[in-house]
Amino acid sequence: MSPTISHKDNSRQRRPGTFNHSLDMKSGPLPPGSWDDDHPELVGGEGDKEALLGDIGASDLSKPPRSCRAELSSILLLLFLYVLQGIPLGLAGSIPLILQSKNVSYTDQAFFSFVFWPFSLKLLWAPLVDAVYFRNFGRRKSWLVPTQYILGFFMIYLSTQVDHLLGSTDGRSPDVVALTVTFFLFEFLAATQDIAVDGWALTMLSRENVGYASTCNSVGQTAGYFLGNVLFLALESADFCNKYLRLQPRPRGIVTLSDFLFFWGTVFLITTTLVALLKKENKEVLVGKEETQGITDTYKLLFSIIKMPAVLTFCLLILTAKIGFSAADAVTGLKLVEEGVPKEHLALLAVPMVPLQIILPLIISRYTAGPQPLNIFYKAMPYRLLLGLEYALLVWWTPKVEHQGGFPMYYYVIVLLSYALHQVTLYSMYVSIMAFNAKVSDPLIGGTYMTLLNTVSNLGGNWPSTVALWLVDPLTVKECVGASNQNCRTPDAVENISTVMAIAGVMLLLRSVRLTSKFTSSSDIPVEFIRRNVKLRGRLRRITENGLEIEHIPITLPVISSWRKEPCGVLLVKLAGVELTEMGKVWLQKELKPSQVLWFQLLGKENSALFCYLLVNKGRYFSVSLNEEILRRGLGKTVLVKGLNHDSKIYWRIHRNLLKAELTALKKGEGIWKEESEKESYLERFKGSWREIWKKDSYLKKVGSDFNLKKESYYDKFRRTYEAWKENVNNYSLLLKFRELMSRVHFRRKG
Repeated sequence: MSPTISHKDNSRQRRPGTFNHSLDMKSGPLPPGSWDDDHPELVGGEGDKEALLGDIGASDLSKPPRSCRAELSSILLLLFLYVLQGIPLGLAGSIPLILQSKNVSYTDQAFFSFVFWPFSLKLLWAPLVDAVYFRNFGRRKSWLVPTQYILGFFMIYLSTQVDHLLGSTDGRSPDVVALTVTFFLFEFLAATQDIAVDGWALTMLSRENVGYASTCNSVGQTAGYFLGNVLFLALESADFCNKYLRLQPRPRGIVTLSDFLFFWGTVFLITTTLVALLKKENKEVLVGKEETQGITDTYKLLFSIIKMPAVLTFCLLILTAKIGFSAADAVTGLKLVEEGVPKEHLALLAVPMVPLQIILPLIISRYTAGPQPLNIFYKAMPYRLLLGLEYALLVWWTPKVEHQGGFPMYYYVIVLLSYALHQVTLYSMYVSIMAFNAKVSDPLIGGTYMTLLNTVSNLGGNWPSTVALWLVDPLTVKECVGASNQNCRTPDAVENISTVMAIAGVMLLLRSVRLTSKFTSSSDIPVEFIRRNVKLRGRLRRITENGLEIEHIPITLPVISSWRKEPCGVLLVKLAGVELTEMGKVWLQKELKPSQVLWFQLLGKENSALFCYLLVNKGRYFSVSLNEEILRRGLGKTVLVKGLNHDSKIYWRIHRNLLKAELTALKKGEGIWKEESEKESYLERFKGSWREIWKKDSYLKKVGSDFNLKKESYYDKFRRTYEAWKENVNNYSLLLKFRELMSRVHFRRKG
């Protein structure tokens, strides 16, 4: 997922590759131009010092190691440059969500995903960036400064055209082709800047501190991606701004995409000028160590690297390893937006993740600094695959939990936890592969060498994501309703391949409990369901004098549910423990809408009627018991729950909750409790009935002939007294009975 549940792992930035049981190329010496394993005496240990570095002069060995503090300014500059790099990545990552909110097809989304391919194709022009430069200006600045200037001017110009491209000004559908071409050029410039920064990082930092380059990359791009994606989506949303940031609501957000582009274009121009004037490249680097003889030699050396057996193995594994992540990472966020989850809410879920995203690279880098940085990569991969299955279940579950256009709080908590766990696995793989690439990259052709390793990883994530997006429409079944067929939703059918794989294991479990069967009458419900007080999901059809007619909604399984024809029929449900008044029936007719989804807990059965505890959603995030709400409003009286086992704890818990609700109405004088005469009449009746129970219990206490009675626990005495009291005042309100019972227990303790 992105902050928007697709994360930054869709090649919106350079990410770790994923491979399974591949050769750790760091385990042997890697001189320039050859990755061979012919030097067993150098495997690991000291041999790693010379990997891909060529000959180091005596002057290099005589220099004392430089501390991190001595190069703090260079580290901060790298961090800032990676933050700037994350801005266009975040902006490009927000466009698919904006397009999804405008109901574009997944085929268009797949076409737009080519926007993220420049980071996978930058290897084609990386040798040019390494070989062509102005010596006096600096090898890396020769590309960094012009590229960032062009980015700044391009963003300012794009700010004048982007509203038209999105169709926001004239109400037309978005021009996906023009948007793709525009943002492809946008990402092309960002990828070129990335080549220059990657190469500069290898020479800007000393050999002792070059490992911090991957940390700067991860932290900086995370911060930049957050600014360009999460912060933008939040400030662009009118609902979010009106709810949290404004006193007076307005029809648009605080910023628009055009405003955001103009601001950051200006920032790019100013900061690039400062870097060009104030930062000088390292003059201590030997010319022969960093330069190549020309573009032709660079490409020849690049091809010689690619032809090495170890590199080919690495590339093959890295190009195929992310197939298992593609559907979950590329489609999840778009599917959630399609199912009605606001894109700004998904973006805001990334806010509590920011500390985690900043801390994780710092922690993981401690474990990737050794001779085998890919160990963390291997260990994190299986967990990320499992989380992909969890994402598929999340997409399948989302429409089931939606109510009146909103989602309960627990839904967002589950999404947040899923996102956090995914971030742990993602960053474990990302930081480890970045550390590995930095270790084996040769400063002689630093930009090209490191870019080769990183872009192969990106390409391994891009092509499966594009294919997964393209396959969504053919593999998704939709039903359109309405006069113009404008309301199209996915029925109970397969949504994508990941969902089928995730549900397969659950199907066998659900068959054993028959939750996938639709109940059309009370006789269809197994006896053990009532005995275990199972909760079922249903849809209200109508309210009658006898109770509520509810259509049971079974748990639906993709493919299986679409093949099976469901029977028709409704269940007659009565509110357990509640005697409805006429006002209560009117209130139910007013509050409950036709086809409203609710949950009903089976408590008892009498003939064809089911006595249930009903739960309905209250607002977006909470649910409330309909039984208690009626008593709380004084629209009914408490009665004994029929059919419920008196020895069960749920029997006492439900009666206690019902009594508390009725007590609230009594104190406030709600509904039938407005008249004092009603209260007094009940009070007199209950007092008389309790006098008889009290006398009978006192007699048993004096005689004490029953040995088992003396052995009874306090709970058993309470239950026995309550049963006797229940038989005498069967049809009266339990509220004052409970109060009388409590007073009796109180006086008995004093005596």
